[in-house]
Amino acid sequence: MADIPRLNGVIKTLEEGKIAFASFTPVDVESAIAMASSSLDGTVFEMEHAPLDFPGLRQALQYMLDRREIVSRGTLAPKVTPMVRIPPSGGEMNQWIAKQV
Repeated sequence: MADIPRLNGVIKTLEEGKIAFASFTPVDVESAIAMASSSLDGTVFEMEHAPLDFPGLRQALQYMLDRREIVSRGTLAPKVTPMVRIPPSGGEMNQWIAKQV
């Protein structure tokens, strides 16, 4: 079986024994565009202390991908790995949020 490359750049960086750098980001298109072109390994979209905006998250995640970069690098892995911080799961009352994200 061919070696499947990691889509999560943060895990890949940690597996290589390097330090991974990430930043917290608000859920909006402008922030997603800025993060997508940064030199960070990952970004964490903040939804724990902000309103739950699933349509906004969907739109922001779409702007994390640059089609030109995908073609030139030959991989679907984004340059900066997006992650989402959701409210804590207290007694499994918020499990539905994890399922949505």
